[in-house]
Amino acid sequence: MNDQNRIEKEKRVWEKLAKTYDKQTRVFENAYKLTIEKTNGLLNSNHKVLEIACGTGIVTLGVADSVNKVTAIDISPNMIKVAQEKAKSLNKTNIDFKVEDGYSLPYKDKEFDIILLFNILHLIKEPNQQLREAYRLLKSGGYLVTATDCYGENVPLKTKCKLEIQNILNKLGILPYLHNYRKGDLLSLFKTTGFSVIEDDILHSAPVNYYVLLQK
Repeated sequence: MNDQNRIEKEKRVWEKLAKTYDKQTRVFENAYKLTIEKTNGLLNSNHKVLEIACGTGIVTLGVADSVNKVTAIDISPNMIKVAQEKAKSLNKTNIDFKVEDGYSLPYKDKEFDIILLFNILHLIKEPNQQLREAYRLLKSGGYLVTATDCYGENVPLKTKCKLEIQNILNKLGILPYLHNYRKGDLLSLFKTTGFSVIEDDILHSAPVNYYVLLQK
């Protein structure tokens, strides 16, 4: 599969979800709150920050006041449009939203102090390629802040049934890429791509939303 086909497959899902994404993710409201709190604890006004796969800007808007500027990219124009509208309504003027493919970004090596990568590694074709790109863009000693749903972890039966629906959608091609990670799988992936694990936490229990702070 060439890059353009992969981009179109990844983008298609998010283009459809953009207008209803915030409503659908309300069940994870506390996880997003914890994500924002943990991220704000790392930031200061001197940091140059990039968020990859910013979606509708839930985290972007939550951390914008902690820095002078945030660059936020997403593969979906519709997601970016929703995020821009929200930023305008909240008078957040220090966010540079752009439509970009996270696998190959137009920024220099070691350009950013902190990169944010939330709730996407389990839903893209090549998570290792995405992590290598983040590694390239981070300054030495910089931080990659992540949270990823680990569908391979044990969950109650009710949640397990919902996750099985996702597996069916994946097999049908409606949800083109799906990784049923366990926490250990992610830790191995992070270490393979050169990162050191600084901190981890579980932000949501079913399914497990796994927070990991990494350093280059």
